Amino acid sequence: MSNADARGCFGTCVAFVLIAGVSSAQAASSGNAIEEVIVTAQRQSESVQDVPIAVTAMSGEMMQDKQVLAATDLQLNAPNVSFTPTNFGGSSFSIRGIGSLVIGGGGDSGVSTHINEIPVASNLAAVEYFDVERIEILRGPQGTLFGRNATGGAINMATAMPNFESVKGYVDAEYGDYDHRRLSGMVNIPITDTFAIRAAAMGLKRNGYIKNVAHGQLGVTTGLPLQGIDSDLDGRDWWAGRITASWDINDQSNLWVQYSQFEEDDDKARITNQVCVTNDLPLQGCKPDEVGFEGPHLGTTTGGLFGGFFGALPLGDPGNNKPGSRVRYEYPRPSNIDFRKQHTDYEPNYETSEKLWTAGFSYEFDQFSFNLLGAYQETDSLFQQDYNMDVGPTLTPVPGLGLNSYPTSAPAGRAGDDWTSSNCNYNAGTSGLLGGCKYNVDETRVFAADQADAESEYWTVEGRVSSSVEGRFNFLLGGSTYDSGANGDYYVASNTLDILATVSGAYPATFNSTGAPNLKATQNDGYAVFGEMYFDVSDDIKLTIGLRYNEDNKETQDANAFLDASFIPGGGGEFSREPGFAAGLDTFNAARAELYGATAAFNAAIGTPARSPERLAAVRLIPLVPQPGERRKLTNSPSKFQFKETTGRIGLDWAINDDSMVYGFYTRGYKPGGYNPPVSEAFQGDISFDFDSEQVDSFEIGTKNTLADGTLVVNASAFYYKYEGLQITRIANNSSINANIDANIYGLEVESFWNPEFVPGLALDFAYSYLHTEVDGAFSPDPTNRTASDPAWVTLENIQIGALTGVNYVARRADITPQIIADAIPLGAAFPIPGTIYPDGLPAYFNRAFLDSRGVATSDGLNSDLDGNSLPNAPEHKIHLGAAYTWDMDAIAGSITLRYDYYWQANSFAREFNTKGDEIDSWSQHNASVIYESANGKWSGRAWIRNIANDDNITGHYLTADTSGFYRNYFLTEPRIFGASVRYNFGAD
Repeated sequence: MSNADARGCFGTCVAFVLIAGVSSAQAASSGNAIEEVIVTAQRQSESVQDVPIAVTAMSGEMMQDKQVLAATDLQLNAPNVSFTPTNFGGSSFSIRGIGSLVIGGGGDSGVSTHINEIPVASNLAAVEYFDVERIEILRGPQGTLFGRNATGGAINMATAMPNFESVKGYVDAEYGDYDHRRLSGMVNIPITDTFAIRAAAMGLKRNGYIKNVAHGQLGVTTGLPLQGIDSDLDGRDWWAGRITASWDINDQSNLWVQYSQFEEDDDKARITNQVCVTNDLPLQGCKPDEVGFEGPHLGTTTGGLFGGFFGALPLGDPGNNKPGSRVRYEYPRPSNIDFRKQHTDYEPNYETSEKLWTAGFSYEFDQFSFNLLGAYQETDSLFQQDYNMDVGPTLTPVPGLGLNSYPTSAPAGRAGDDWTSSNCNYNAGTSGLLGGCKYNVDETRVFAADQADAESEYWTVEGRVSSSVEGRFNFLLGGSTYDSGANGDYYVASNTLDILATVSGAYPATFNSTGAPNLKATQNDGYAVFGEMYFDVSDDIKLTIGLRYNEDNKETQDANAFLDASFIPGGGGEFSREPGFAAGLDTFNAARAELYGATAAFNAAIGTPARSPERLAAVRLIPLVPQPGERRKLTNSPSKFQFKETTGRIGLDWAINDDSMVYGFYTRGYKPGGYNPPVSEAFQGDISFDFDSEQVDSFEIGTKNTLADGTLVVNASAFYYKYEGLQITRIANNSSINANIDANIYGLEVESFWNPEFVPGLALDFAYSYLHTEVDGAFSPDPTNRTASDPAWVTLENIQIGALTGVNYVARRADITPQIIADAIPLGAAFPIPGTIYPDGLPAYFNRAFLDSRGVATSDGLNSDLDGNSLPNAPEHKIHLGAAYTWDMDAIAGSITLRYDYYWQANSFAREFNTKGDEIDSWSQHNASVIYESANGKWSGRAWIRNIANDDNITGHYLTADTSGFYRNYFLTEPRIFGASVRYNFGAD
């Protein structure tokens, strides 16, 4: 369905609200009325129909019937909700176009996630739901009640709590294709009349959804198959458990304590495949607006450039078996690659561990209640994957290095942890090509793998008091605080970097290649005071006024070894200064020596022979790799940031009668700003040290209605957002830089549930949302179109050896005269290699520093006009239709239910630039199931199928950087999968 079709359907869709209804799980036990769903959207238990907030709520039974297994399934069932995994193993919710568009630890999500009302971040892309009481999705800013700085909304998962009545539980076993095996269970044990324990667990194992076409592939010259790789990738092997204790201390107070744990260790793929059509020139490695499954131009990538500089690869070669390629592939990429077929000789590794302790205490006294909530969380993760998503080309021997001797540095990781050997440690000098820590791969081919690992701790405490007096005035007052700390590393380890290190003259006594790691330690804390006042203007109209004060503090100590690395000659690293002793320390290294108290030792070594004891002693005073926080000190980039804001809301809700209400609210939402990577002196003024907070002014009206004797529910809302400072990410200087833009958003949402009395057993549900988002007057350079389509400027590839090797920039074409080109070539400032030259004779490989020295105007990129563009992950239309029909058989046989769900969303964009390459096509999904329940409730079974059409439904993109070739990573929902499950319930109801 196109957007035009959807707009034409709008009236029909809204009319359908009157004939649409609820899932079978909502059918009431008495008559055909829709069962009341109790939520805590206003921090108290009340019917969802009495809450003047746009809320979608699903009970645990509804979630099972609708096959809502994980966070990605929520978007199929709630208006204006989108979800996608993200590039480094995380995920992003978006509600009404607001989510998380920033990259790195400096930003927060616009949608806060909660467990039992406690704000807790979790890897939503990994875990599935089990033993859940309900899910609540609150749309719109929720800061005065819910959420920690939630500009988009809040999602609350309420786990099933123990009860004191009887021993009961269940065991559920499931099997499906891809050798899918899921086992879950629960047991509830009352210890006394006032103390009970509930334990639940789930485990999942299955084969991968991605076929590895390199498995068994024969070599072109050897005829031998690739060894040691599986035929499929992206499998699952995880388990999760939860134990909860609840104690009714007396009639007024209750205490509950919960511990949960999640463990995963499998070959899950963070990304499905590299999306690229090879570019003709070595600029952007992939054509920005085309979709294919080739590799980026080898002459644009770090591996291709450094391999070319030192003779291991032909410089400027397109590779990827393209016409004119001089690179040899022992295992060439087949032509049958697609989203679910990869060609790799490195199996992904996905490990994550999460431990979570939560607790809640409540006390009721007179007409007041006091609540205390808290959580403590520990997480560890390790994600590894083939960086090039391909079996690399064959390397040519380099003088001084024999064939089969190319090293492959393994990332160091954190010493002593569970993920990597403690023998691989950068600062101990045991990592890299001479440290003896290597990947077990064929070293005769280009190889690169990335690794993201992290460990974190987090705690939060919230207390609140509320009233329920009989007068016109009531209130809620609360406060919360949080503290989190994390250490994270991101590496790209590549044997072409090791070749560079070896031939650059580094000496074995102390040198170790580092690959290209980014190291980061963060510490965030803050507090909030919040509250709402409720005043009954009349018996039917209530005024709500809420306020919230936030203070958020962020601190980071990070390092980018690629920018300061010792393996880059002249790049400012440790060993690049050794040959320059005779002339004294350069500015950068003088500052670094002073930072580590090594100035005197370096001055004493000046004039001594190369690699003398004096020089070695001076060099060894400085760590082998940059330490966290070092670059910020050297560049005067701040490491601490503070954000403060007061927000609130005001509005009225009117109970027209017992079955209908309308409401209208103005809300100010807030999300704190954050920090960018360290900014070198050369770019200070062009790039900000931090990015600002987000602020959204939200205007919303809505209505909730229960009609037709309780058999029809119709809820609707309309909203307008004035957004200031929306946080986005752009690529600049080989780093992800976060910035702010303004935007306007408006939309409409309709949800309806219907159990028609004239067709007993039939239940229908419907949801429709319209969303219009537009950027308001912003400009930003587009990495895929740095010239902003201005013919006076030309994109070039920087070839100065150092951290900016391979980074694109633009130059004014008229300034680059034939004489400048002629002067540059003999100096190595331009490489006129065949296949790398513009039609007018301009070499694409050109040293930017040389052009600057000759007065040529250069820039990182010209601004593109974003005004009016749509925001990322914000489809204009979304539709959900569900239908269930239940046949009640006799009192012995039980019942059978047929369930069908359909979802469709319109086109959207992955970036705010809205280029053709940013487009995410519209997609739909069909799910169906057959559910059997025995008359006594002991046995149930279901046969199910998901994504019946087996569509490759794309939820998001990620655009990589210059030196990766600008390929895109795509994120998809599951393919078609089907299976059956059987459940046995034991104990008394």
